[in-house]
Amino acid sequence: MGKIWGWLFIIAAAVAVYMWQPEFFRHAYGIIQKGDIAALAEYLRSFGAWGVVVTLGLFVVMTFTIVFPFMILSGAAGIVYGLMWGTLISWMGEVIGALFMFVFARFFFRQAVERWIAHSPYLKQVDDYSAANGFKALLFARLLPLAPSGIITAVAAISRISFWDFWWATFLGKLPPVVIKVLLGHDIAFAGQHTFRLVGIVVLVAALYGWLWWRKRARKKGGEPEN
Repeated sequence: MGKIWGWLFIIAAAVAVYMWQPEFFRHAYGIIQKGDIAALAEYLRSFGAWGVVVTLGLFVVMTFTIVFPFMILSGAAGIVYGLMWGTLISWMGEVIGALFMFVFARFFFRQAVERWIAHSPYLKQVDDYSAANGFKALLFARLLPLAPSGIITAVAAISRISFWDFWWATFLGKLPPVVIKVLLGHDIAFAGQHTFRLVGIVVLVAALYGWLWWRKRARKKGGEPEN
């Protein structure tokens, strides 16, 4: 019964928020869907002092939608608030969004997500490993710049990881990739002015994933268990 009332409250709150500013959600969704970082930055700037609150709110919403890359919003935050403050706001937004989704998924979708993971050998492997090494596994996953944050949070929510292990792994692990996403998004919007830095970041990310691929292949050839 408690979950039913919880669902009713969440649905009512979501409908009320949407009805309060339907044009905002439609406009923001349209910009994010197109991946127009510069246009999103201008839209956030139009809110003035409330822009920070709007930005944090969009991070929470995007955490639940899963399909949109945070780099779009992070880059826009870097343009509007500068690289340092844009990084701090993006970091806060991603952490807050992850905490909301963790509590939500653990309470409402534990059984449903378990059935979903059962159909994916990779996610099952991640889930089993995180149950025994929650903090270490989640911290490593958070450090990957292009990792699907919402899916990682959902997997953590149905594992046996404690709330505080989840908090610290998310709080610490999200900062480095947020820095990369803010710089990438910012420099993509101003590619002509920051070409060398943009190329350097892309090479760095490509090298990271190349090393992970090589490490996984080497372990497979050596017969070592994959973590």
